[in-house]
Amino acid sequence: MNSYLTALIAELPSDHLITITGAIAPLRNGDVHYPFRQDSDFLYLTGLSVPGLILTIFSDQIILWREAITDLDRVWGSDKISDNEIVRIAGIVDIRDRSDLELYRSGKKETNDDAVRDIIHSLRLIKTPDEIEKIRQAISISQEAFSHIESILQPWMYEYEIEAEVARIFRSHHLTEAYPSIVASGPNSCVLHYSAHMRQLEEGDLVLIDAGAEYMGYASDMTRTFAVSGFAPRQLAVYEAVDRVKKIAENTLSPGISLTEYEQIVRVAMNEELTNLGLIPPDATEDEVAKLSRKYYPHRTSHFLWLDVHDVGPRDTLLVPGMVLTIEPGIYISDEQIGFRIEDDYLITETGCEKLS
Repeated sequence: MNSYLTALIAELPSDHLITITGAIAPLRNGDVHYPFRQDSDFLYLTGLSVPGLILTIFSDQIILWREAITDLDRVWGSDKISDNEIVRIAGIVDIRDRSDLELYRSGKKETNDDAVRDIIHSLRLIKTPDEIEKIRQAISISQEAFSHIESILQPWMYEYEIEAEVARIFRSHHLTEAYPSIVASGPNSCVLHYSAHMRQLEEGDLVLIDAGAEYMGYASDMTRTFAVSGFAPRQLAVYEAVDRVKKIAENTLSPGISLTEYEQIVRVAMNEELTNLGLIPPDATEDEVAKLSRKYYPHRTSHFLWLDVHDVGPRDTLLVPGMVLTIEPGIYISDEQIGFRIEDDYLITETGCEKLS
C-alpha cells in the first residue's frame, strides 16, 4: 500500500465501504476515443493511468477492480495493463474482476462520495518533495518551449504554427499539454481563453502564450507575452506595470495568508498601476474603480496547481508550506490591442514563496 492510501484510510470510517471510480476513455466520435486522462483523485491514490478501474476501501481491505484482458484486447491493442504492473505501480495486491463488484458491495454501508472527495482534496493540498520535483520537471520543459518560441518568433507566422511548436517540444520529451495551449496575438491577446489560433502575426503585435507541460500527471502553468518586433513605448509601460504587480504578489504570497486576503492586496497594487496608465481616472469613485479594475484585470492573480492545472483547494484556507500556486497578473486593453500576462508557479515555503524553475 502506498503512503497516499495510508493517509486516506487514517481519515476514513472503518465500517463504511468507500468506492472511488477512475475515469473512462470518452468517445470522440464513432468508435474513436479522445486521449485518455485519468481522474486526478484516482491518479493521486494509485498512480494508474488506465481507464475503467474502480478502487474500494473497506476497513483495511483495499481492492482494485478491473476488466480482464481478453484475446481481442491483445489483437487490437488496449490501455489495459497486467496485474503485475498494477502491483508495481500502485502497491495494491488484491485485484479482482469488475463483474464481481456488485456482489461484494451488497450489504455494506457506503460513505458519501462528496465527503470522501473532501478528504482526498485536503490531502492533495500539501505536496511531497517528490511531487514538487515532478512539477519542476514539467516547468523546465515549459521553459524550454518558451525559449524556443522566443528564438523563432517573427511577423507573418500563424498562431497555429506557434501552438504546433509548443506541442512539438512537449512531445519530444514524451509529455503532453496540461491544458489546451493559448496562443493569442494582437487583439486576441485580450481574450483570456482564446483558442481559434488562426490569426497571422503582424509587425507591432504582442503575442500572449499560455502553455504548460504535464509530467506524469503533474501540471505546470506558465504565460509569457512577447513583442513580435520589439516593444512600443505603451506596450513596455504595460509590461513594466504587470511586472511590478507580480513582484508585489511574490512578496505577499506566504504562509498564514488566505487567497482572499492576498487577492485584495494585489488588487490594490493593480489599481494603482491602472491609474498610472490612465485607465482609471484619479478622481474615480469606489464603484468606478471596481468596475474599471475588473474591465482591465478580469481574473484572479493565483490559483492552486498540481494534478489539475486549476487544482483543488478552498480560497479561504490559510496557506501553509508545501502548497503550490500560480502568480499571473495581467492587463488587457482591448481598444489598444494590448493583452499582457506573466505567469509562473510557486511553492509556499516557511518564510514566503519560491518560484519553481
